[in-house]
Amino acid sequence: MPLTLAEIAALVRDGLSTLDVTPFASLFAADAVFEVPFLGQRIEGRDAVVAALTEGGARGRAAGLTGARVTTTLTDSGFVVELVVSGPEAEFPSSVGILTVSDGEITSYRDYPNVSAASKLTRAVFDRFLAASVENHWDDLADLYAEDVTLELPFALPGVPRVTKGREELRRRFRAAAGARRITRAENVVVHETADPAVLVAEFDLHQEARGTAFAVSYVMVLTVRNGQITHSRDYTDTAAAAERLRAWSPAGSTAG
Repeated sequence: MPLTLAEIAALVRDGLSTLDVTPFASLFAADAVFEVPFLGQRIEGRDAVVAALTEGGARGRAAGLTGARVTTTLTDSGFVVELVVSGPEAEFPSSVGILTVSDGEITSYRDYPNVSAASKLTRAVFDRFLAASVENHWDDLADLYAEDVTLELPFALPGVPRVTKGREELRRRFRAAAGARRITRAENVVVHETADPAVLVAEFDLHQEARGTAFAVSYVMVLTVRNGQITHSRDYTDTAAAAERLRAWSPAGSTAG
């Protein structure tokens, strides 16, 4: 016997409250459609819809979201879900969705996200970036980047790559750098929002230790966050000063290694 509309709405509410599609994944019709009109997205088919919602929940958790307060309202053809998500610092309305149900199955889900809230998620990702850096959790830091991320170092010295592509290459570089120095704290953190809620500019100093010597390095980052991950970053720092430090610490007086 098919579930009632109220029972389906309750399962959706339970799942969305924990950012998990599992409680209601089996309720989508084989030809179900998921749409995000604000972004011009349309996904067709149960498996693709469930995969998209699963990925969305994972991205939310990666950005620091812990759950949501969900309100459901029954309609003549389905129900409406309103989400207020919990972030690192506060709650904020994140989306309203309109679901259509037929014969005990969800046939369509139209999601209208709070696009302006993207700036909150962008800041949350940066905050997690800074925390992972200060805690020297290099794998956690790498996991904040998208698989196909592009990182630029415009001030890189000759012989140092100005562009690095791919999360795993960054992970390798982070692990290698971990053997040479340790970050102790961040100071003078200033974050600037931009006209694009997915982009922020951050200024900060990282205090570090290497071979018994303490020093601070100033950074400026132009960071782009999409779907809860860093997809592009331009990192500016005093690379010439860093090279001088390496020369001083190297027994051979070179920057090799």
